[in-house]
Amino acid sequence: MSLTRKRRSTGKVTLADVAQLAGVGTMTVSRALRTPDQVSDKLREKIEAAVQQLGYLPNLAASALASASSWTVGMVVPSLSEAGCSEMFAGLQQVLLPAGYQIMLAESRHRPEQEEKLIETLLASNIAAAVLLSAEHSDTVRQWLNNSGIPVIEIGARRADPLDMNIGIDNAAAMFELTRMLIQRGYQNIGLLCASQEQWVFQQYLQGWYKAMLRHHMSPNRVINAAEPPTFSTGAAQLPEFLLAWPELDALVCVSDELACGALYECQRRRIKVPDDLAIVGFGDSDVSRVCQPPLTTVAVPHRQIGVEAGRALLARLNGQARRAEAEIAPALCLRESC
Repeated sequence: MSLTRKRRSTGKVTLADVAQLAGVGTMTVSRALRTPDQVSDKLREKIEAAVQQLGYLPNLAASALASASSWTVGMVVPSLSEAGCSEMFAGLQQVLLPAGYQIMLAESRHRPEQEEKLIETLLASNIAAAVLLSAEHSDTVRQWLNNSGIPVIEIGARRADPLDMNIGIDNAAAMFELTRMLIQRGYQNIGLLCASQEQWVFQQYLQGWYKAMLRHHMSPNRVINAAEPPTFSTGAAQLPEFLLAWPELDALVCVSDELACGALYECQRRRIKVPDDLAIVGFGDSDVSRVCQPPLTTVAVPHRQIGVEAGRALLARLNGQARRAEAEIAPALCLRESC
């Protein structure tokens, strides 16, 4: 009865509660839970029965701090709706879960101050490694992670100045190939539609765009960078702006499939024939790009593969093995009926 009153007052079952019910010391319970092979089968079964009866959950954070090790990997993303976020997360889990690691996922919502708070909390929890998805980091975050001594991997896009490891696609090269494909197909008046995103990623898209257009002696000035997020609504809203500014437009490159499909739906509303009157291409090879009408020409980004390769790189580093700091994953053009 006294044990029940204690549990109700604290609201949480402790190691001492398990020890009292099992009739052993707390050190014995701790040893049985952490290294069960070091206690007898009879004693282990007795302690396991007490754990089950009380519903005890070990304090993993305290354990990690005590042992200077952890089985938790922290992952911070700008947005859970970020293109390929779920696929990269699944790829990481595919590798890390069988090795005993759990992934703690957090969203910074594109706010540097929020990322700082999340990184501070994760580092205080003694995470084993950090995964960051395509975001610009403050000097404070960079200093914390550089001084943490843990493996850090940035995924999604290649970076010129990675904190540690970096696995992703070269956005500039992918945009160059997509734009060059349109030029080779005879399109002369091409536009580029961007939306709210990390500035350094936007610069990568522009680099590939300018390189392709200028190499073929074509004007690179038909560019709109909307302040709104890259959604269907933004694509639909920006198409009239393009046609008003550049009525000669015959092809439109969008930095996401959502933007492209929004523009495609607006074309259908305005009875603009795609691709006869206007070609539209996207970026990402999302599900909607395959089922819209006409199906969307786009760039397939192997997000699951990026996650798998990132997981392997982290696991190798955590196991003390040498691993390349950077790896580029090649995207692929998906040619469909929209151009």
